[in-house]
Amino acid sequence: MNKKTEKSKLTLIIAEKPSVAADLVKALGAKNFKKEKTHFESDTTIVSWAIGHLVTIADPKNMDDAYKSWDMSTLPIIPDQFVIMPIPETKSQLTALGKLIRNKDVSTIINACDAGREGELIFHYIIEHEKGKTGLKNKEIKRLWMQSMTTSAIKEAFENLRTSEEMQKLQDAAISRSEADWLIGINGSRGLTAYKSSFGGFQLTPCGRVQTPTLAMIVKREDERNAFVPQDYWTILGLFKNNNQEYEGKWFRTEGKETIQKLWEQGTAEAIVKKCEKKTGTVTETTKPSSQKSPPLYDLTTLQREANNRFGFSAKTTLQIAQALYERHKLTTYPRTDSKCLPEDYISTVKKVLESITGSLAVHAQNVLKNNWVKKDPKIFNNKNISDHHAIIPTGNVPKNLSEAEQKIFTLISQRFISVFFPPAKYLNTTRITLIEGESFITEGKVLEDPGFKAVYGKDADAEQTLPPLGKTNEAKTIELKVNQEVTKPAARYTESSLLSLMESAGKLVEDDDLRDALKDRGLGTPATRAAIIEKLITDKYVIRDGKELVPTSKAFDLIRLLSAMNIEPLTSAELTGEWEHQLGLIEKGEESRESFMKGIIGLTQQIVSSIKSFKEEDTKKEASFSPVNGIRVFDSVSRYETEDGIMIRKMLGGRLINEEEVQTLLLKRKIGPLSGFRSKRGAPFSAVITINDKNKVEFFFDNADNDVEVGEQIGISPIDQSPVFDSLTAYISESALQKEKTGFRLSKIILGKEISIENIKKMLAGEKSELIQGFRSAKTKRLFDAYLTLDKNGKIKFEFPPRVASAKKTFVRKKTTKASDSSNDD
Repeated sequence: MNKKTEKSKLTLIIAEKPSVAADLVKALGAKNFKKEKTHFESDTTIVSWAIGHLVTIADPKNMDDAYKSWDMSTLPIIPDQFVIMPIPETKSQLTALGKLIRNKDVSTIINACDAGREGELIFHYIIEHEKGKTGLKNKEIKRLWMQSMTTSAIKEAFENLRTSEEMQKLQDAAISRSEADWLIGINGSRGLTAYKSSFGGFQLTPCGRVQTPTLAMIVKREDERNAFVPQDYWTILGLFKNNNQEYEGKWFRTEGKETIQKLWEQGTAEAIVKKCEKKTGTVTETTKPSSQKSPPLYDLTTLQREANNRFGFSAKTTLQIAQALYERHKLTTYPRTDSKCLPEDYISTVKKVLESITGSLAVHAQNVLKNNWVKKDPKIFNNKNISDHHAIIPTGNVPKNLSEAEQKIFTLISQRFISVFFPPAKYLNTTRITLIEGESFITEGKVLEDPGFKAVYGKDADAEQTLPPLGKTNEAKTIELKVNQEVTKPAARYTESSLLSLMESAGKLVEDDDLRDALKDRGLGTPATRAAIIEKLITDKYVIRDGKELVPTSKAFDLIRLLSAMNIEPLTSAELTGEWEHQLGLIEKGEESRESFMKGIIGLTQQIVSSIKSFKEEDTKKEASFSPVNGIRVFDSVSRYETEDGIMIRKMLGGRLINEEEVQTLLLKRKIGPLSGFRSKRGAPFSAVITINDKNKVEFFFDNADNDVEVGEQIGISPIDQSPVFDSLTAYISESALQKEKTGFRLSKIILGKEISIENIKKMLAGEKSELIQGFRSAKTKRLFDAYLTLDKNGKIKFEFPPRVASAKKTFVRKKTTKASDSSNDD
C-alpha cells in the first residue's frame, strides 16, 4: 500500500536537452538515479529531455491538400486552430516523453527547459501535443527557473518552483510570437513566391516578420552607398616650434558650435599655407580633467557586439560559446538576457564570486574587495531593469579545458564583471591653440593620470598623447605646413556588431547606451533570436559575409524594392516591427491581451496578401528620365529598364546596381565595362563587361580561352617578350598571349576593385609608375588602401605605397623617410 502511494507521487522533470538533464540529476543526487535510454529515474523522480523543439506548427501542406501548391488563390491562410505536429528528426524522443507524461504514477510535471520565452514554447507544445490523450488529466505543472547551471543555483531553483499560473503571461507571449511569425512568414513567402513565379519558374522568395525589416535596413544602407558621390577635400597640418620643442597642429575654424577642418577648395588651402608659412604667431594652452566610467555589465547583444568588434566572431558563434560557458562549463550565468543589471540583493553573491576569481584577474578582484568598492549602485544593482534574467556574470567556478574562443569570451565577461566596481579612469586633457596670421591650428594631448577600471584591461598607459611643455614665451614659429588631399567616404556597411545595435533600437542609430536601453523593448527580435535572424538572411541568400561586412545580394534588392512598390510597409519598416515586439513584451507583463495582439497580426496578414494580389509591375512603369536613347523610348519600372524595341535590363545584375548613366552607355554602345562589384551566387566578387547580344539579351562577357578576344589599339610593349600589348574589353593583352604563348602578358583592367586606366597602363608598360590610385581593397583584410603601380620584367604588378598621411597625433612627415615597399603579395 505504501509502495503504491509512493509511486503515485512521481515527479517528471523535462529539460531542454540531454546535457541539462544530466546536470539536474547531478544536483538532485546522481547515485539515486538509474540511466535509461530516454530518461533518468529514481524512486520519486523521472528526469527526461527534449532536443530543442520537438513539436512545431504544421506546414500548410500538412493541414490541407489544397495548400500543397503555392497558389495565390489559397491566400491568406489563417487557421481557426493552429495544428501542431512532431518534427520528424526527433519524433522518437517525443514518443518517449509522451509515455512518461501519460504515466499514471506521474502527478507533477516540471518544466525545466531554458528559462525564457522559447523554453516556455518548447514545453507548451510538448504538453499540447499530448492533450486529448488519456493519462494527462489532473497533473500539476510547475516551472524551474534557473539563473545559472551551478549545483547550488539548481538546488535554489528547485526550492523556488513557479506555478503554471505565474508563467501564463510568458506562455501567451511565446505562443503569440510563434503564431505571428507563422502567419506573416507563410502568407508573405507564399504570396511573394507566387507573384514572382508568375513570370516563369518557381522563384522561392522567403520573408519574415522580423528578418525582412532587418534586411530592409541592410539594403537601405547599400542604396545610400551606391548613391554616394565622393568629394575631394583638403586639410592642413602644421609643424611649429616653441621653447626649442617642435609640435604639430591641424588647421581649423569654428562656425557656431561646429569645428571645421575640411576645406572644399584646394586653392583656399594653399592660400592659407602661403599666408602662414615661415610666420611667427602665438600659442595658448588649456588643461582640463576628465573621467571615463566602466561600461555596464553585458547583456547578450552587447557581448555579441563586443566579440564581433574584437575577434570578428559572428553573433551566432558568440551565442554558442556563451551557451557552452553557461551549460557545459558552468562558468557564467544564463546568456540569453536583455539586462545589464543585477538583483538588488546580489551584493553578497557578487563578493563571493570576486573571492573565487583566479588567474591574472584575481589581483583586480581582490582590489575591489580590499577597497570595499562593491556598493549598492542603482546602475549595477537594479530590480526595475531586470525582466527574466540578470546580466551575464561569472559564477565563481574555476575554468578548465576551455578552447581559445571560449577563453576569449569568458575573459570578456570576467573583465567586465570586475571593472564595473572600479572607480572611473581619470585623464588630463590638454588643448593647444596656435594662432598664425589669424589662422588657428589645434593640438590635443591626453594623459591617463589614474587608470581606474582600465587597469583590469591592462591599460596603465592608455595610448597617451603627451605634448612637449611650452616655454616661458607664448611665441610659436611656423616650421613647415602641408596640404593633404583626401576624399569623403560613404557610410560603412553594417557589421554584425553595428546591425545588432540597430536591431536593438529598431533602426535608430543610437550611440548613447542609456537611450539605446530605453528603446530596446521596441527592438527587432530579442537577444535570443537576433543571431538566428542574421544567419537566416545568409542561408536564404539575401546577405553574404565579406570579412566583417554584411553585403546584400541582388535577391535582397529585388525583394525590398518589390515590397516598397507594393507599399507593404510592415515588412520593410523596422519601427513598425519594433512596435509589434513591444506588444509581445506587454503581453509578458500582462498589459496586453493575446487576443488583441493576434487580431492585429491577422489584420496585418490580410493587408499583406491583399497588397501582393493587387500589385501589377506594369502599374509602376514610366518613361525613364534619360529617355529616349538613340531615338528609342526607354521605360523604368520597379525592377528593370525596358526599351520599346524589346531590350530588358534588370536594375540589379550579379548583385550590383546598374545606374542610369551605365544603362545609357550600354544602350548606346551595346557594351560597357569592365565593371567591378559583381558577385557570383556563392558571393565571390568578380568583374566583367556587360553586353547586349544579337538577340537583344543582356549578358556578361569575359575575355578567356573560350571567347574570341576583340582587341583595340596598341598601347605599349610587353615587359616579358617585347610583343605588342593591346586594349581589349576586360584586359590589356599582348599579341603573344593571344597566340597562347607561355611568355604572354595579360593584365585585368580591374585590380582589387579599381579600374586601371589606359593612361596608367601606358606609363607602366613604359617602365614608369602609375598615378596614385586610391581605394584598392585588400583581398585578405578587406581594408582600403592607396598605391602606385609598376610592372617588373616578368609582367607582375608591384604596389608602391605613398608616405602615410600625416595627422596631429602622429609624427610629422618631415621627420620620416618612408621607403616605398613592394608588397604585391600581401593582397
